[in-house]
Amino acid sequence: MFIKSLHLSGFRNYQEWETELSPGLTVLVGANASGKTNALEAVQLVTTGVSFRNPRWEDLVRWGEEGAEIAASFSSEATSTQVQIRVTRDGRRSCLINGVAKRRVSDVAGILPTVLFTPDDLDLVKGPAEMRRSAIDDLGDQLSKTYGSIRRDYAKVVRHRNTLLREWRAGVEDLDPWNIQVASLGSKLLTHRRRLLLRVVHHAAAAYKDLADGEELSVLYNDHCGLGSIPLDVEVTIDEAERAIIETLKGRAADEIVRHVTLVGPHRDDIVFLLGGRNARTFASQGQQRTIALAWTLAKVAVVEDIARKKPILLLDDVMSELDEDRRRALTSLVQKDVQTIISTTNTGYFDTKLLKQAVVVEIPGK
Repeated sequence: MFIKSLHLSGFRNYQEWETELSPGLTVLVGANASGKTNALEAVQLVTTGVSFRNPRWEDLVRWGEEGAEIAASFSSEATSTQVQIRVTRDGRRSCLINGVAKRRVSDVAGILPTVLFTPDDLDLVKGPAEMRRSAIDDLGDQLSKTYGSIRRDYAKVVRHRNTLLREWRAGVEDLDPWNIQVASLGSKLLTHRRRLLLRVVHHAAAAYKDLADGEELSVLYNDHCGLGSIPLDVEVTIDEAERAIIETLKGRAADEIVRHVTLVGPHRDDIVFLLGGRNARTFASQGQQRTIALAWTLAKVAVVEDIARKKPILLLDDVMSELDEDRRRALTSLVQKDVQTIISTTNTGYFDTKLLKQAVVVEIPGK
């Protein structure tokens, strides 16, 4: 399945815009601030129900318009699917799939997975831990409604517990009911995350080895749940994780009360990339760190195909200028594997001439 066409009305800087997309490579060409990233954001919204920019919904509506609409036509050998997402000026949104109204915009997830790579993703190794957690959890959201539900419920419980710690000056006994919820949901999130991460790491290590002339990449999962440094290939059960979180919460209660924040749970965990057993954040060169980020993206494409049994759409937001020739070639090689790829760029000179002849090149007119 692939997106055959995209229509934007009142969305961001677009008044009315429609384009056909290639099942292989589509290149969106335009000057900076012309709306290339907005078009990629629209594709992500219509395939996942969320945006990597995390905007307020009302911010998606073009200035002076009453509302915005994203409409996409999906096509495969056997079926055709029409998806529409509408947003009003006050942020109310609705979603239709083949003309049938859905309860949530997120119901579009699962039609066609999406893998996004932006310049910010090049900081995967040296950026904050939250970035690495989101990198795996966002993938889990797309692949499993259960994963996404657990993640949202867990985040809600942690927010409520933090409010209790911050505003109500909670004592140890006040935290017990919340500890049970943090442990119950946190253990499920932790085990889901570890299983998915193991699959991504398997593909990422292979991709990195190919890109870096045989250099070995490995990953350490650094948990704040009381389990210690258990290798990813050693299974942790939900019961084991739940007991560890409960005990660790009890042990850190006094510290949490003083600091007014939940210090235990998978929301504090980190993913550590290792090259030759050394922390890549500290010891790797910028080129090595970018190669890890690229290998991670290639791995996500492979994992989506493994689990969802669908080839995802690969969205590349103006990253070609940030990569050297070898890394650009590695990314565009996915097009040869029948992965629908949409790339935004200011310069088609970054692309192989033969590849461009096979692509649909779309000029973005700008504001």
